[in-house]
Amino acid sequence: MPDELSLQLPPFNGSIVRVSILYAGRMEIPTAMMLQPQIPGHDIVDAPIYSFLVENDKVGKKLMYDLGMMKDWEERQAPPIRNQMQSANVTVDIPSDVVDILKSASVPLSSINSILWSHHHADHTGDPSLFPPTTSIIVGPGFKSNRQTYPGYPDNPDAHTVQDAFEGRDLIELDFDASPLKVCGLRAIDWFEDDSFYILEALGHTSDHIMALARTSEDRFLLLAGDAAHHVGEFRPTPLLPLPEFIRPSPFGAPRSVIACPGSIFEQIHPCSHSHDSGSFRTTPFYEPLSVINSDPATARVTLEALKVFDASPDVLVILAHDPSLRDILEFYPEGDLTGWERQDGQPNSKEAGTWRFLRDFGTKDIQELVKAQQKTE
Repeated sequence: MPDELSLQLPPFNGSIVRVSILYAGRMEIPTAMMLQPQIPGHDIVDAPIYSFLVENDKVGKKLMYDLGMMKDWEERQAPPIRNQMQSANVTVDIPSDVVDILKSASVPLSSINSILWSHHHADHTGDPSLFPPTTSIIVGPGFKSNRQTYPGYPDNPDAHTVQDAFEGRDLIELDFDASPLKVCGLRAIDWFEDDSFYILEALGHTSDHIMALARTSEDRFLLLAGDAAHHVGEFRPTPLLPLPEFIRPSPFGAPRSVIACPGSIFEQIHPCSHSHDSGSFRTTPFYEPLSVINSDPATARVTLEALKVFDASPDVLVILAHDPSLRDILEFYPEGDLTGWERQDGQPNSKEAGTWRFLRDFGTKDIQELVKAQQKTE
């Protein structure tokens, strides 16, 4: 990690946004398609599909960050997307998509000013054709000049997007060259121009990938990270956020339980346990992304390094687009929003409760027995 990479969060100027997370289905993806090395017992990535409603009451604007997957993707998506999903043996389940959820909460689609795509992949772009022409689409740099993204299918047989998403509406391509701002080394745009919501250039997974940094209180933020990583084991633990000696709450208990489990039990399944430096299991991520899932692996690494710095801050809650470890911790729309994620009320807040929750993915029988034995001694 470069020594000069540090996090200075933007100053507060009186504005915040309200962010709600929508649960828009799930996928099951073979771990071997995305991550290395293979950790015994974690053969399938359970990948919920998240979308986010961002509301700035001060300026009277609403936007969606990602739309998940369209329900009829098998009929309407471009052939390369259908073939890719089927050949990868990906299982998709979408009982209610984003539009269903918004309508059930009596949110007029006309009230959504913009749809911000983290990137052009089908499990993020949803079905913008269901929104009125007044809803614009915001995309990352180079989108319009990339034959793979624009125009869409069927007008462009090579496209991985669908043409009716763009028809009759503004398609806004972000220009990071026009903004002098940077956050954690990533170029940034102050979207509402009030320091409440920053769009970050976070390339590598695709050539148009972006993240969003949303201020939910004076000094607390959510990082909507899209597919900057596909499993939090790609950026935890690190020297900035080491695996603790005792993990509280235990990843195998209730989300905010006081029960702990020893961090040392995960050494046996950590890739470092087979190296000459086995002690680094507390500061080395469990996973590396496979190069094939990123269009530019070197640039994706730069984005991932920035993600580690954001993640180490107690003031930033990082949410990947498909992170199952937060599913039983966060309150989903329309029941609630994420604005008070940092509240504690005598219990671990959402970040504290969720940081090591991903370790239950590695809950083999041997590890479960070690946890039970430890709990009996407490």
